[in-house]
Amino acid sequence: MKKYVLALTLLAIFGITTIAFTVDHGRMHEMMMRQGGSKIDERTELKLPAPMKVMQKSQMRQHLATIGEITSALAQNDLKKAEAITRSRLGWTEEEEKQCSMVTDITGEPDFLKYGKAMHMKAEELSNAAKSGNRDRAIYALGELINNCNACHYRFRH
Repeated sequence: MKKYVLALTLLAIFGITTIAFTVDHGRMHEMMMRQGGSKIDERTELKLPAPMKVMQKSQMRQHLATIGEITSALAQNDLKKAEAITRSRLGWTEEEEKQCSMVTDITGEPDFLKYGKAMHMKAEELSNAAKSGNRDRAIYALGELINNCNACHYRFRH
């Protein structure tokens, strides 16, 4: 009896899982077709060693978290906090230049340094606007900073 119940339970789990996968796959297929079907990712691959890819993706997630904190500070009109966060975590420093240059050297992609520097320099602009009390300019610079992030991600992939 126990074997029968176990077999029936496993069969039910397998059946439910199969149905759920089929439904999700169908939805995904419909969504892809609405967007013109499957496409080849034509971005330039940054050929980095696997450990560097993990590190770089972690840094990108850290940048996103920082942008969230900056956005919150600006929404609360806490320009001092926005300035401090931006300058300390996203500003263009010798360390950032070394990291971006290292990726450029390893991958042979000089545009990586250009995109990285553009993002970090925009962070400097945002920080300066916040420091001077110009919230509107800081918010505008934040939008441009995010656009710089997106430009790099449109150009490159891992």
